Amino acid sequence: MVVMVASAVPSPPTIADQAAPTAPGSGWRGEKITLLALALAAGITLGWHQPSPMVWPWLALAALAVAAAGILVARSRPPGVLVAGTIGVATVAFGAAWVTVHHHYVAGNDLAALLGRGPVLVRVRGVAAGSPVLRDRTTGSMGRFDYRPPAMYFPLRVQAVLSGDGAETPVRGNLLVRVHETVAPFAAGASVECAGWLRAPSAPRNPGEFDYRRYARTLGQAGVLSVADRDLLRVGPARSDIRSALVNGRDALRRRAGGWLLADLPTPPEGGGPGGTRRDALLSALLLGQRGAELDGLGESFRRVGLAHLLAISGLHLGVLAGFVLLLARLGGHYRRWHGWLVIGVVLGYLVLVEVRMPVLRAGIMTMAASLGLVTGRRIRVSGLLAGSAIGLLLWRPEQLFTAGFQLSFGVVLGLIHLAPAVRRRWFGRLDPEAGSSSAMVGQWLRTTLAVAVTAWAVATPIILHHYGVLSPLAAPLSVVALPIVAVLLAVGYVKMLLAVVLPSAALLLGVPLAVGADLLISLVAAMDVLPGSVVYLTQPPAPWTVVALAWVCGWAVHNRRRRRRRRLLWLAGLAIAGWLVWPVLGGAWRGVFPGAGAGVTVDMLAVGDGSCILLRSGGRNVVFDAGSSDLGAGRRSIVPALRHLGVRSIDAVVISHPNIDHCSAVLELVEAFNVETVLVTPQFIEQAEDDPFGPTAFVLDGLTRRLTAVSEVAAGEVREYGGTRWTWLHPPADGSFERVNDGSMVIRVEAAGRRVLLCGDIQREAIEALLDGPHDLAADVCELPHHGGHHEAAEALIARVGPEVVMVSVGPSRWRTTGGRWAEALRGVEQLVTARDGACRVEIDRAGRIEVGRFREPTSSRKTPYDRR
Repeated sequence: MVVMVASAVPSPPTIADQAAPTAPGSGWRGEKITLLALALAAGITLGWHQPSPMVWPWLALAALAVAAAGILVARSRPPGVLVAGTIGVATVAFGAAWVTVHHHYVAGNDLAALLGRGPVLVRVRGVAAGSPVLRDRTTGSMGRFDYRPPAMYFPLRVQAVLSGDGAETPVRGNLLVRVHETVAPFAAGASVECAGWLRAPSAPRNPGEFDYRRYARTLGQAGVLSVADRDLLRVGPARSDIRSALVNGRDALRRRAGGWLLADLPTPPEGGGPGGTRRDALLSALLLGQRGAELDGLGESFRRVGLAHLLAISGLHLGVLAGFVLLLARLGGHYRRWHGWLVIGVVLGYLVLVEVRMPVLRAGIMTMAASLGLVTGRRIRVSGLLAGSAIGLLLWRPEQLFTAGFQLSFGVVLGLIHLAPAVRRRWFGRLDPEAGSSSAMVGQWLRTTLAVAVTAWAVATPIILHHYGVLSPLAAPLSVVALPIVAVLLAVGYVKMLLAVVLPSAALLLGVPLAVGADLLISLVAAMDVLPGSVVYLTQPPAPWTVVALAWVCGWAVHNRRRRRRRRLLWLAGLAIAGWLVWPVLGGAWRGVFPGAGAGVTVDMLAVGDGSCILLRSGGRNVVFDAGSSDLGAGRRSIVPALRHLGVRSIDAVVISHPNIDHCSAVLELVEAFNVETVLVTPQFIEQAEDDPFGPTAFVLDGLTRRLTAVSEVAAGEVREYGGTRWTWLHPPADGSFERVNDGSMVIRVEAAGRRVLLCGDIQREAIEALLDGPHDLAADVCELPHHGGHHEAAEALIARVGPEVVMVSVGPSRWRTTGGRWAEALRGVEQLVTARDGACRVEIDRAGRIEVGRFREPTSSRKTPYDRR
């Protein structure tokens, strides 16, 4: 995830400016390439969103347009606009056909053709594309209670699928292999044979959730292969072919570069060896693009304050590298053409060292293309370089167009090229290259840097809001402060790695300034991260809002302030766009002022596998019933992003039904991410914590105490009101004692607009029989199926007594495959919302008592209000 992917002074212009003057007409050629890139992007967008895949109609349209352009060119003086239009139509049609072929069609020998909806047991042979790395399974607050040991991960380039008798079927594709036990280290390029369950990357199951499927496609990975035992993995010697040798050499060089960078750094006060501290993780990410688990917390801080672009190797990093190389090369005099070849060689070597992602790939292509200007003695227009690199990358992987990295990388640089100069002139006048003093030169640099930082922030913000719903107001001024620190760190780090090879004793002297600079940057980010207002979470706006907002940014950057009428219209349009963005938040606040106005309730059951998390919203009030999963990392990965996407800014109460980890594993994440007023637990929950002071229940209570969050006990007979809802606790009694922990789960009746919702938690036979024999009226319109859909006679009797119109089930796929069929008869005629099948599910009860349901995944019923999937 990248927040702003451009430096204050992009590298390609710096190199290109040292070439000979621009040839006549080259600027217009650069604009033509830009228009061609925009047409290709438009075509890819059309093909991506077409109702059904088609290729030949698009190709036929492209051929007709090319033929028409040829006929027009054959005329003596063809209208230029008409020729450009026909070429644009041809490019649009080709882009639509190209993305359709890439996205909807898979070759017969492609590994992706083996993948289905569920896991597939396979045995494959291939070549390791990297050395195995040991990682924890869970990074959440409850990770210490994950019973699973760390796993080994490595990428594999698959060459064949093996049958039971050893026969090979040639295939092609890449996998990420996860071995559930530690294995002996081996080098990249080694021959590997392994067997396990092959799964396609998971698609989002909740609104706001990260799309791992799309991310895997950008990396070229077909799926994940889970190997349960080290005995199912056989590692042989590396093959003698050139490709294996290159992969092994690259992997070894990357490991050595990490050692050269982190060697001889002073030990931090908190201790820890190389690679084991936040400082070392920062340097590895900053200079080599290596992102380990140690960077997770620090990376979140960088993202929140709007400085994540500093951790993503991009134009800034390659600009410093290329500028440093040119500086050394020009110590002997004026530039020579071989200087361009030198820069190209150094950039290619650097791309071998780092993890190649979109920003660094774009910057690398532009830098090398600009260096060709030094070789040929011709200046190349930056806009042409940018558009050319975009065309090449889209032809390689057209789905990149819809990723945040691609949009930020190219969008921000386009803004710097075309908008930043206009902002600089309007605010501070034209740049004075003949400043008479050092202070005047610094002043000129600061003015330019401020204009560039604000422009980059203005262009990046709509894109970031669309993808992540995050607004970082301090990003622009922080970039001005942090960029010089990062530039120095990059320069010192490059020199240290170089000297570690040729003169290790001299490299030792650079350890202290490198460590001091990294610690200074970490301290700056940590200090800004705790400031109120450093980050604002908003509901992710749709794509039309993003396009309109970007158009407004362009108008703001180039407008003439002397034309008052146009300026007023511009600011009125800006207020309207801002109102469009914040209306969901303002609407919730308005309902909070008049809680009775919303008299209905919205119930969102998130898809968390085997666990439970239900959000109830009414009258601007938010209550979360359970927040956990057997996947202990679901809180940070799924629950928090989903709640933010749904517009939650604060939580009035988190209700923990009972002391099972799959119902409370994400509570601490919610407290850290939102303003939680109180956490409600049963007396049995407190008792469990006292009986097991080192267990997960006690850990949750201790974490709430350390975070100064109020904890209250509730039991049967408790009544509370939130917004337009009335909550009545039916179970458990305060002095109840149960054989099973699940039978001490809360059962709550929520009433709103004349309708009832029954929340059952994990109650089993004992609790159900007590409820059936008790005095409570259990009738409800919407019911949570108890214990993740666990089936038995008592559960069926409960559902018969409740008589719901809608049943909601929070359950994982494997459990529902076992129990789902057993409920077929008992739930006949009842609307079923099942997270294992439907993803996140929603029930809306409006103020008139009407009930509508929605599913995040493709709906199977006509009664629906689907989630906004943008």
